[in-house]
Amino acid sequence: MQENSEIRKKKGKSEGFMKSVLILMISQVFIKLLGFVYRVYLTNREGFGDEGNAIYSGGYQIYAILLTISSIGVPNAISKLVSEKVAVGDKRRSG
Repeated sequence: MQENSEIRKKKGKSEGFMKSVLILMISQVFIKLLGFVYRVYLTNREGFGDEGNAIYSGGYQIYAILLTISSIGVPNAISKLVSEKVAVGDKRRSG
């Protein structure tokens, strides 16, 4: 009987994980589509032209570099903090 409950718990965790992955994938596609629509709107807007596109591209490149630099160590830091909590046996605060 106890084996069945453990199997259900594992199955529930994997289903929850897959549901989370699916939500993230759908949200990323949605974000990319919104960015594409915005970019098409800007390039076809009257009065914006080549100069406006150059300004937008320059600003976006700076933004992308700063975003990359700021988020480069976040996954490693989170992983380190979680592994420290797991190592000391504090499972409640680790996840």
